Amino acid sequence: MRFAMPSDPRYLPVVRGAIGPLASAMGWDESECRAIVLALDEALANVIRHAYHSRTDGVIELEFHETADGLDFILLDKGEAPDRSKICAREIGCDQPGGLGTHIIKKVMDSVSYEASPDGNRFVATKLLRKTP
Repeated sequence: MRFAMPSDPRYLPVVRGAIGPLASAMGWDESECRAIVLALDEALANVIRHAYHSRTDGVIELEFHETADGLDFILLDKGEAPDRSKICAREIGCDQPGGLGTHIIKKVMDSVSYEASPDGNRFVATKLLRKTP
């Protein structure tokens, strides 16, 4: 599955509304679905805030690839490339607002990667579906 959205935060509820049912259809329980939606919402907000500097004229492409073990969530953008040295969350318990998105994403997803190229930025988060016997 693939779709594109403007880099405008007002479209985030639409994306959240699509990701939850997709995760549910794949087999995750309600709690995991909510966590997946939250993690991807944070990733999208980071692209809007940091790659596009809150401009609403950018485009973010979302791809969802089913694998044998789960799902890959891929975000593609043409904004400013992330500075890998700055992709870190603030410390837990710090009074400073913001900065928890990276913690959430890494806690929810089984793997996360960032790639920058002349063609744009690529964020890949993989969530494995743990099958119960």
